Order: sequence, then C-alpha cells, then structure tokens
Amino acid sequence: MPANRVPADRKERTRESLLRAGRMLFAQRPVDSVSIDELVLAAKVAKGSFYNHFEDREALAHCLAGDIRSLLNNRVAALNADISDPAMRVARGLAVFFGYAAAEPEGAMALARIHGPDSSTEAPHNAPVVDDLGRGIASGRFRIPTAEAGVILVVSIGMAGLMRIVREPSLTVAVSITQQLVMLTLRGLGVPDDEAMQCASQAADAVVRGGGVLN
Repeated sequence: MPANRVPADRKERTRESLLRAGRMLFAQRPVDSVSIDELVLAAKVAKGSFYNHFEDREALAHCLAGDIRSLLNNRVAALNADISDPAMRVARGLAVFFGYAAAEPEGAMALARIHGPDSSTEAPHNAPVVDDLGRGIASGRFRIPTAEAGVILVVSIGMAGLMRIVREPSLTVAVSITQQLVMLTLRGLGVPDDEAMQCASQAADAVVRGGGVLN
C-alpha cells in the first residue's frame, strides 16, 4: 500500500469521529461559535484529517444534519408505507421527530441548531411533508390556502415541540407533547377537532410510546 494512502476503514472511522464531535458540540452551541480546532480536539484526530473529509465547519454541519434528517425521513416513510390518510401521515411524521428528541436529545438539539425552523418548500428534507400537505389539500382533507402555509405551520410547531422535549427528554413528556402539538397542528390544517385528537393520540401511542422511532 502506498505510504500516503489511508485504509478505507480508518478513513471512515475518522469521518465518524468528526461527525460525533460535531453532534456533541453543535448541540451545545451555535455552529458559528464552534471552531475547527475544537472539533478535531473532541474527535481526537489531526487537524489535517478534517480537510480530508470536509471543506469547512459548515460542510460538516450540513452533512451531520443531512444524516439525521435522512434517518428520520426514512423512518417516517417506513412507518407511513401503508397509511393513506394525509392527516395521519403528518401526525406520525411529527411523532417520529418528537420521539427522536426523547431518545436522542443530543442529535435533536444539533439538528435544531443547524437547520432551525427551515420551512422552505424547496428544501429536500421538507419534501415528504410538502407531498403529504399537497395530497391533503387536493383531497379536501386539509383546508389551508397553500402547501407553503402548511409547511410553515408543521415545521414551526415541530421545532417548538422538539426543543421542549430536548429540555426534558423523557417518554412521558414526549408522549404528552406529541398528543398536544399534533392535535394543534391538525386543527390548524383544518382537520375537525375530534379527528385531530384521535390522530394525535394514535400517533403518540404507536410511534412514541410504542418505540417505533428508530427501530
């Protein structure tokens, strides 16, 4: 093996160490207040190794947030594979994020600091909720003027709930917040009160209490 060639497994371990360090530090402070020196120190790697994987601190943060969002969006897709009702799909999607906040508060806090309340309908990570909202509007299930308005509502309430749960990451809190905020979200989308309450309760039980978040 050439002297300057790093084994693939060691290279991957270095990358994962940097991402773990980023998750820990970004959960504690805003991205722009964390230095590359702090990242490599926490990851226990040489500073030069950082640039073998990431162009800058923002690139690491973008990769970290993308990994977490992909994990959660894939879980939402799996849980909703047989669910056709847009209201229940949105309810279960929020429940996944709220459950993740209880199970992995550090990752949830890092995601919140990196992404913030990004409600752009063009953002790839918002594509699943944009699709569900579009279906709900087309079918008359949701009574909102545009999908953009719905994304703003869902993302804003979702971020508020995630931050609340991170402060007290317990199953009891996560279930309660899921029930309350999912019901509030669905009401805002135009779902009748009784149906919103039923969807919220079912999502909290099946996804958060039932452990269907990261399994």
